[in-house]
Amino acid sequence: MSSTRSGFSLIELVLAIIILGGGLAVIYQSIMMNMRVIGTSRSRQDVAYVFSLGEIAYPLRDIEDPEEDIPVDPDGTLKEGYIYERTVDEKEEPEDGVVDDRLYTIRTIVSWENGANREEIVSYYRHTESTTTTGKGSQTTSSSSK
Repeated sequence: MSSTRSGFSLIELVLAIIILGGGLAVIYQSIMMNMRVIGTSRSRQDVAYVFSLGEIAYPLRDIEDPEEDIPVDPDGTLKEGYIYERTVDEKEEPEDGVVDDRLYTIRTIVSWENGANREEIVSYYRHTESTTTTGKGSQTTSSSSK
């Protein structure tokens, strides 16, 4: 008797399903990773947008008293879901015989997802005598992420 076999055996079918499943799992994992990267990129772009809206709404000019004029209370009206705020670090009194450098550390913070995420930019503002008359001071900016 000769038997002619057509089709796949059960073992061949199971192996094909396992190989196909492994390939689909790798593809699914890479798609999920790309979706997270897209979401992070979108959040970063929105944060940069809120930073720029905050700088437009609360400019650093015409400052007479930096500790009073620079801080911004948390403002959630610039973009829905994002809170913009700006603080000035307290200045230490200079030691005797040391001239005050009039340099202020400014922290600008944008938070989102009810404060679960936040981005902070630290900048420095030098308040000079010409600042009160011309409305200009020098500013240096550095960025840090938390």
